[in-house]
Amino acid sequence: MNETASALDPDTLFRRPDACPLEFSQDGLDLVPMSRETYRQSLFMDRGRIIPAARRGWRLPLPGLLDEFERRRVAQRPINFIFHIAHCGSTLLARAMDVPARTLVLREPFPLRQLGAEAAATRSGPRDPAIWRRCLALTGALMGRRYARDEAVIVKANVPVNFMLGPLLDLHSESRGVLLYAGIERYVLSILKTPMHRRWVDNVSAQLTGGIKATPELATEDPASLTTAERAACLWAVQMLRFRAALAERQTLCSLDCEALFANPTETLRRCFDHFGVALPVADIEAIVSGELFRRHAKDPRRAYDRTQREQDLEQLRTDLAADLDQARSWIERAGLGDLVMPAGNAV
Repeated sequence: MNETASALDPDTLFRRPDACPLEFSQDGLDLVPMSRETYRQSLFMDRGRIIPAARRGWRLPLPGLLDEFERRRVAQRPINFIFHIAHCGSTLLARAMDVPARTLVLREPFPLRQLGAEAAATRSGPRDPAIWRRCLALTGALMGRRYARDEAVIVKANVPVNFMLGPLLDLHSESRGVLLYAGIERYVLSILKTPMHRRWVDNVSAQLTGGIKATPELATEDPASLTTAERAACLWAVQMLRFRAALAERQTLCSLDCEALFANPTETLRRCFDHFGVALPVADIEAIVSGELFRRHAKDPRRAYDRTQREQDLEQLRTDLAADLDQARSWIERAGLGDLVMPAGNAV
């Protein structure tokens, strides 16, 4: 990525979200120009799917950028997070909470994913903890920028970020989060439904092996020795275990079963907005739920899709993936996690 004709002003970089961090490279941080509208248009914020405001961006050398960030003592600001275990309605929830002039929603910023993957790189955590902590602080400050003082920033994370919940939330004591999850059956059926999904399970399990083995209940597990269905169960279990541990430690977190979002979206959204301190009239929430968003596929708005179609698809998958589901359930039992559920008292 090349620099634009105009240099990136540090005051603008650290104050406004017009330059969005796209990806850590070997020697720098790539950024792209963004606007309110392009943030809203970007269903995901990785290099292949983000919609920037202009074609050319910036690559800033990382050592100098970190030094400048620390020299300026840029303050962290509170951020609201949607943490999730994947394929459980997180894109739908994030889009539903994207309300112009009230919230600024960042959907899966890739530098955050990179830091999460690094946190799970080994059983002991990041390979270079000092640099990792500096990069995390920089990323947190850049994500916390907003266009208006009273605008709430909501960041939808992704799976690797669940392996660094503590350090991320420690950046600001008032940051809050929703932990979105699915039961083992819905999760396994959703995450194994196509060859592409199955490859994702294999790849992310390998990438997060260090974090899996660092989870006490799974310390003896080796994802490389498991079938794809068993890896799906292991991914579900490690994230549920980490969510439960985080809930026990932090009052700023609450859990959300995706079944509640699908079955009662108006009330669920109301509680999520309330948890994030966003006062939105119920009539506005009802308008969101009755609009096109809940009649289209969250990741592919061109495709008609609603709760009825979702449940029909799930029923077909129960037949098509019965053997995989049996393998996953058997692994859960062998791992001694048959009673793994979220505590009811912390739900949205």
